[in-house]
Amino acid sequence: MKRTLPEVVVDFLSFSGTTSNCLDELGRFHRRQWEHTFTWLHDAGVALYLLQKLKDTNATEILPKPTLCRLEENLIANRQRVAYMARQFDSLNHEFNRAGVRYAVVKGFSLVPLFCPDASLRHQSDFDYLIDNQSVPAAQRVLKDAGYCGKKYTTNEYVFLMPSAQIPPPASEQYDAHAPHAVELRLAFWDSDSHGVPMTEPQFSLDNMRTQCWQGLTFRALPEEDAFLLQVIHALNHIFGGWVRMSWLYEIGNFLNQRSTDTLLWERIERRVGPDRRLREMMAVITELTAHLFRAPLPPTCRGWAGELRPAVRIWLQNYGRPWVFAKNRIDQFALFSATKLVLFLHQQYLPDPNVRRQVVRTRLLPSRHLVRRTRLLTTHSPAHSPAHRPQLKPILVRVPFHVTAGLRYLWEIPRWKRLNKVTEPLASSTAPASTATDLVDTQRPESTLQL
Repeated sequence: MKRTLPEVVVDFLSFSGTTSNCLDELGRFHRRQWEHTFTWLHDAGVALYLLQKLKDTNATEILPKPTLCRLEENLIANRQRVAYMARQFDSLNHEFNRAGVRYAVVKGFSLVPLFCPDASLRHQSDFDYLIDNQSVPAAQRVLKDAGYCGKKYTTNEYVFLMPSAQIPPPASEQYDAHAPHAVELRLAFWDSDSHGVPMTEPQFSLDNMRTQCWQGLTFRALPEEDAFLLQVIHALNHIFGGWVRMSWLYEIGNFLNQRSTDTLLWERIERRVGPDRRLREMMAVITELTAHLFRAPLPPTCRGWAGELRPAVRIWLQNYGRPWVFAKNRIDQFALFSATKLVLFLHQQYLPDPNVRRQVVRTRLLPSRHLVRRTRLLTTHSPAHSPAHRPQLKPILVRVPFHVTAGLRYLWEIPRWKRLNKVTEPLASSTAPASTATDLVDTQRPESTLQL
C-alpha cells in the first residue's frame, strides 16, 4: 500500500533503520502534495525537524525548490522568534527571582538538549512554570506588570497571554516573533477534571531543582527523571483530550534515543513511577506509541511496563494507535469520518465509574452544548445569513459535521473493537495475574464498550 507523505516523513525521522528508502519515497512527492501537507507539518510540529534531518543527510535536493525555500524561511523566522522569546524568558525569570517566587521551568527551553537538540527547531507558544501555592500571588503580579493578561484560571493552572500587535497569524506563520505567546503557572499537571481519568500524580518537588544553562541563560529546572515523567504526563493529558502533537512523541523518542542505556537514570525513573499499575501502564502507552512511530530504543524499564499492558490497551495500540495519531484531528478543518474519536476505546479503559464513562463518551461524540448555544444566540437576534454573523458561524458550521462524522466513524468501529477483544479474552483470562482486577481502575470487560 502506498504511504502518505506524513507517514513517510515520520518514518524518515525515526531513530533507527536506514533512511535511503524514505529519501526515495520523499523524492516521489510533487510540489502540490508538499503544499497540501504544509498544514500537517506545522500542526504536527515536525516541519523544522524534517528540514534539519534533510540537511544532516545532505538530501535537501529531494524537496521541490519552493518547498525548501519555504521551510528555510520558516527556520529563519523561528530563530528570530526564539531570540525574542529567550529575552522575554530571561526577563521573567529575573523578575520571579526578585519577587521570591519558587518555581521550576518545565517544557519549553528546558527541553534542550535532552528532548530537543536545538530550540530553533521547535515552535514554542508559551512558557511553563511549576510553582507552589504560596508563590501564586507574587507570580501573578509579575506577569501583570510585564503586560500579560489573565486568560484562564483553574484549580491547578493559571494562564496569562501576551497580546500580539498583529492579528493572530495562520499556522504557516506561527514562527513569527510577534505571534502571541502565553505563560502557564502550574501547581500540578494531571488534568483529571477535563478527561475524568483518576490518577495519583507523582509529586514534583521544588526542593529538588537543578540549575540548567542554555544560550548563556541559567534557570531552575526539574531533575531529568521528573522532566521525562512530566513530558509523558503532558502527552497523556492531550491523548485523553482527543489529540497529541507528533513532535511531542518525537521529542520523547529523542530522550529515549539518548538515554536508553543510562541504567542509573532509569532506576530513578522507576522509583518515581513506583508500584502504581495504572501509572506504569500509562507510561507504557506513551513509550510504546513512540517506539512504534519513531523506532526509538526502549530501556528494560519501559519494556517491563509494556509487558504489564492489559489486552484491551495493547489491542488499541496495535490496531488504532497509528491511524489515530495520523488522523485529521483539527476540529476547525473539515475532515470526513475522522479517526479522532477512536481514542475513546483507549480512554474508556481508564474510566472506572460507568456514569463518568457514559458522560465522557456522550460529551466527546456529540457536538458540544456550547456550539449549540452559540448558534442559537447568533440566530436569535438576526438571520443566520446576516453578513455580520457569517465569520462567527463558519467555525460552528465546520465543527458540527466534524463531530457528527467522526462520531459515526467511532460507532462503525465498535463491532470490530469487540471482535478483536473477544479473540484475546480467553488467553488474557488464563494468563492474567489474580490481582489485576483490583489493582487497575477499570474492572469492566474491554469488549463492553459503551454505546449511546
